[in-house]
Amino acid sequence: MNGVCIRHTEIPGSSRIFVDFLYDFDRVKNFYRHDPTNPDSLKTAISEIDYPASRRAAIVEALAVTNPAHPALATLAQPNAVAILTGQQVGLYGGPAYTLYKALTAIKLARQLNAQGQPAVPIFWLATEDHDVEEVRSSAFWDETITADAASDGRPAGLHELAGLPADLPLSDEIKQLAERHYQNGKTFGQSFLGLVQELLSNEGLLFADPLEPNLRKIGAEFLSEAALKAPELSQALVARNKELREAGYNPQVHFEANETSLFFLLENDHRKQLKFNAETYNAQQMAAEGVNLSPNALLRPVWQDWLFPTAALIGGPGELAYFAQSQVLYRLLLGRMPLVMPRAFFTILDPKSAKTIELYRVRFADMLHNEQHVEQTLAKRLVPPDLKEVLNDAERTVNQTLSALGAKLEHFDPTLGHALENSRAKIHYQFSKNHSKIVLEMLRKNEQAQRQAAHISHRLAPHGHLQERHYSLLALLSDYGLDFIPTILDNIHSGCHDHHILLLG
Repeated sequence: MNGVCIRHTEIPGSSRIFVDFLYDFDRVKNFYRHDPTNPDSLKTAISEIDYPASRRAAIVEALAVTNPAHPALATLAQPNAVAILTGQQVGLYGGPAYTLYKALTAIKLARQLNAQGQPAVPIFWLATEDHDVEEVRSSAFWDETITADAASDGRPAGLHELAGLPADLPLSDEIKQLAERHYQNGKTFGQSFLGLVQELLSNEGLLFADPLEPNLRKIGAEFLSEAALKAPELSQALVARNKELREAGYNPQVHFEANETSLFFLLENDHRKQLKFNAETYNAQQMAAEGVNLSPNALLRPVWQDWLFPTAALIGGPGELAYFAQSQVLYRLLLGRMPLVMPRAFFTILDPKSAKTIELYRVRFADMLHNEQHVEQTLAKRLVPPDLKEVLNDAERTVNQTLSALGAKLEHFDPTLGHALENSRAKIHYQFSKNHSKIVLEMLRKNEQAQRQAAHISHRLAPHGHLQERHYSLLALLSDYGLDFIPTILDNIHSGCHDHHILLLG
């Protein structure tokens, strides 16, 4: 039971472009540089890296500020070393569980490359300059959601100071102490997130990059100035790419319109000011001169990252992988290459109580990742007495056979009557389905235990219809399973398998 994998085609809410990217790459090959399912893609991406020695030396020195005396810096300093990059917003109490899965996926891939003789380091990009603090100020534990006092005011989210944190956290003593060492009223979101994740993963070889760190910004100013000068060309390329995506049947992940959407923000007095991209409010030469103070938008940011680092692979979630289909045109125009874009590991951690219910009812794991109503109905269907189910199915089968025979006769007699019969057949089928549903609901109403079981599964695996990994804090999982949870997840990340993994623990 602890090794079940579910294809993303069965996961609620999976976007079409993400599913095609994983399972039918030919459909999206015009929007990405490398096929994530091709074992040679990573080698190709590495061979395309052209990274100046001077930039490498400067980056190693800059990263030493955030990662003092980290042994991975020596690896990165090697002339042929590559980076495996991932990142996340600096969320309260470490953010959702998938933050951990992203980091561990990057660590795993870097280890595999090192074992093959290719020097590689995993790097975690702290999205401290993102402006929407509303997205990062809440953290959900199993039975409580904690929200810090913060509101978006134009400052990068990483600079906001924590306030309103509770005196007690609903966590195990070990994990509570871990959280309280780093998340304290008065500290910033960026400092707190970095301290927590650094304590958890620094010894696993992970380096951290903070885009608000002055030395890193100084190095990256060259790229941002060049991008500012090319902004009109970049804008037109994005508009054209969005059109191509729509014509292929995909919705662009990031809205972009020429003369409306900005590729840049300006960091000024600890605030992030949006720069409208048109002739009246945006002068490319003036903005190029502001290189060190420029902040790229979501589409330009990954290209900037991969100019800063010798990135061989980028690890991202479904949404990020979707917007790389847009960013690919920026990679082509600004970098001349694009790293391999790879999905992070996907996990739902199955607790023993949920596992027992799923085994008892013999239901599919995929059906347990929907909203609570769907879970309730799935369990209730198993409660319908077999003889009643058989009678209903026999009745529907008999009616269908009779209507089919009648329809064949009517087609010869009068085709219009045959069409009318098909309409009647649809209505009869609807009534059968309606009766099936009524029986299922009645079984559920009479069985309070099934209601409780469905509520527990939904609460643990798919709260409010969202995947566990996207809703609950990584500290909720660490609280239940201890710090050994980290090596356990690492052991269960399998290269080449991008499905959603159901893992039984406890």
